Amino acid sequence: MDEPDLYAERLPTEAFGYVFTHIPEHVRDDLGSLEREVAIYSDQWVEELGDFRHVRIGFTEAEQKEFVKRSWAYELWIRADMPEWARDTPGIDQDIANEADSYVLYTRDGESLGPPYLCFAAFLGEHLEALSCGMLDERRKVIEFTGKEALLFEVRRVIRTLTPTIRSFNTREKGLSPWIVTREDDVRDLLYVMLRPIVFDISKEEAVPSRGGTHKFVDLCSKAVKIMLEVKWISKTGQWKRIVEQIHVDIQSYITHPACETLIFVIVDSARDIPDPKKLEEELSGEQTINGKLVNIKVFVAEP
Repeated sequence: MDEPDLYAERLPTEAFGYVFTHIPEHVRDDLGSLEREVAIYSDQWVEELGDFRHVRIGFTEAEQKEFVKRSWAYELWIRADMPEWARDTPGIDQDIANEADSYVLYTRDGESLGPPYLCFAAFLGEHLEALSCGMLDERRKVIEFTGKEALLFEVRRVIRTLTPTIRSFNTREKGLSPWIVTREDDVRDLLYVMLRPIVFDISKEEAVPSRGGTHKFVDLCSKAVKIMLEVKWISKTGQWKRIVEQIHVDIQSYITHPACETLIFVIVDSARDIPDPKKLEEELSGEQTINGKLVNIKVFVAEP
């Protein structure tokens, strides 16, 4: 069973008419992509290639509805403080509970855990588990990236791991001093180390001339790949709107730099101040043309 701290209450995410507050991030991501395009994405082993690949798995409308229904059952189970048996969860669909309670996990060593072994797969049911895990080869499509697109994909993956990385540093095992991440500079340095093997020329504190003759400094920059990355830290409630205003101002300033083709903002919301992080990411991300120059803006929210 997953670690309990993964199920801490989060800010609500609305999907398919439900308000989810406890499901882990990977389930939120799947619900988001299912709502947008009736498909999910993941990194999976492809036997024919002998390697992992990013894949897209299309769902039917019936499978989409069933996935949502079973995700909601999982949400209710977590909210109920994860009882030993799913059937003891108030309000849960009993057919789903019965399937979950009969679920057994088989390890690579041939051992078995359960029943019950109440992970998310237990609630999905046999068909949706096979579909989501790529066991139905004819339903998944391998996505191949090349050039800058491939590099940007790796950068996005690094940023998406920022939340668990910060949590791991802040709560190291007994006897080891925590590596506390409490401010923008800490996140900048952490991202620099994480991105350095991917972006060979990445540098810190790149000067950007402003229109007033002074200089601003972007946190991370690659002149070869033409990527700029800025970190924003929310330390207390009531700040997120001001952060959004700063992003709009930064876009106007950073666009003057020759390396500003892809401009990434990483908002670390340590106060859980943003009402709907996914919605904010979608609203602020996209291509913009400013003074005749096209820039691709990406916004990510991390919640340590």
